[in-house]
Amino acid sequence: MNELQLEQYLKRIHYSGEVKADMETLKKIHQLHPKYIPFENIDPYTGTVPSLKPDDVFNKLVTELRGGYCYEQNLLLSEALQYLGFSVKLQLGRVVWRRDENSMAAQTHLLLIADLDGKKYLVDCGFGTVTLTTPILLNEEEAQETPNGIFKISQKEGTYILWTWKEKWLPVYRFIPEHVEPVDLEIANWYLSTHPESNFKKNLVLSKVDENARYTYTDHVLNIRSNEGIKESVLIENDLQLFEILENTFGLKENAIEKLKKKIES
Repeated sequence: MNELQLEQYLKRIHYSGEVKADMETLKKIHQLHPKYIPFENIDPYTGTVPSLKPDDVFNKLVTELRGGYCYEQNLLLSEALQYLGFSVKLQLGRVVWRRDENSMAAQTHLLLIADLDGKKYLVDCGFGTVTLTTPILLNEEEAQETPNGIFKISQKEGTYILWTWKEKWLPVYRFIPEHVEPVDLEIANWYLSTHPESNFKKNLVLSKVDENARYTYTDHVLNIRSNEGIKESVLIENDLQLFEILENTFGLKENAIEKLKKKIES
């Protein structure tokens, strides 16, 4: 990332004010990014393997005003944070959302670990349904309140598990901090975007989160869950309604809508 790209990225997420490698900037970016850059898997769903090249990710999510899934979201975030001077490492996690925390799972989720002032933080703008909206301390097992829910990280024998509170503690993903090579991301990205049984290949998934609620679309239903826990479900009965929520709820433009139209019409 360069200075011009950083300016474009900050404009994309509606960031205003000074930026520097401190906690105030990190928190602000972390909350704005998933608000203005939606989680979406239109590329895998329509038969395209997303490119993980930094310039391609930037062009898609920033220049073309698209969204993306975890690899794209967190690679873009990582590029921006590193340019600002943050120490950030890529990590792969095993998704156990809505399952037992010890369930067998491949390493298919990309997350970030940031070092700041001698402490490590989990940073993740790419999980969709329960994506974080602020960095949370890695080595702190107590509950941590965020702008959009309560989370905690447990640790046992070198394995960390992210949990969220939904009337009870639910596991999100587990990971072991270790070095990640670009080829690891390419393999996971290829699998998720091409395997016939991949959820991202079979189903359209959209998600965003703002200061009021989480918005998620899947299986013809738009779910809106407020920060107070009130849930509203809207049945999306036809393509016109789908295209409307793409634009009005998730902020996607005609380029994304046209790509989805071609899939539906084929």
